Amino acid sequence: MPMASVDSGQVVRWVSESLRQLVRAHIPLLAAESAVVFDSPAEMDAQSENKLSVYLFQLEHNPWLRNLPPTLDRRPSATDRPSAMQMTPAPLVVDLMYTMVPYAKSAEIELVLADELLRLFHDVPALEGKWLHQGLRDAGNERIEIVPRATSLDGLRDIWSGFQGKAYKLTKLYTLTPVRIPSTRPVDVDMVTNTDLSIVNTRPLPANFNEASRCTD
Repeated sequence: MPMASVDSGQVVRWVSESLRQLVRAHIPLLAAESAVVFDSPAEMDAQSENKLSVYLFQLEHNPWLRNLPPTLDRRPSATDRPSAMQMTPAPLVVDLMYTMVPYAKSAEIELVLADELLRLFHDVPALEGKWLHQGLRDAGNERIEIVPRATSLDGLRDIWSGFQGKAYKLTKLYTLTPVRIPSTRPVDVDMVTNTDLSIVNTRPLPANFNEASRCTD
């Protein structure tokens, strides 16, 4: 599918949806349709069912892939114009940071959920293949790493300080990287169809060369 037909505004949502499908498929306690939510812990209340908050709390430019060169692809000819090359600007590449907080009717079940979540992302360390939303593949993403993010207690305290009135709960942080968001500004470059070639003899002339010998040769 051409990049121009991809809805770039959906890429971040597709990453979250892919995470949701991965978790629901591998953790039976979170298999229910409503079990994995994108709400922040500030919006979560005491639960009568098992839930996992998969909350996108930060989105940043990926510094290593920020200055990628544009790509050049051949565009098929149309009836009213010749074949041409299409230059596509490099995609915007970002990293998505998530908090993942399990909720359940008891602390014991929350520990089970945390255990299963850790093992899942150890066994499946990336979104790829069938776990990658088709829209993400169309946008140029083949593999998005699920990277555990080490955070100090002070860092976790800072995050939870934004959830006013909420007591701290077991929290794991993960970064999804790299996520490519295609540009919407393709630039067409006309293909070269004709060239003129001029060959000039630059070898030095022999010492006895003259115009008369040129005419007789």
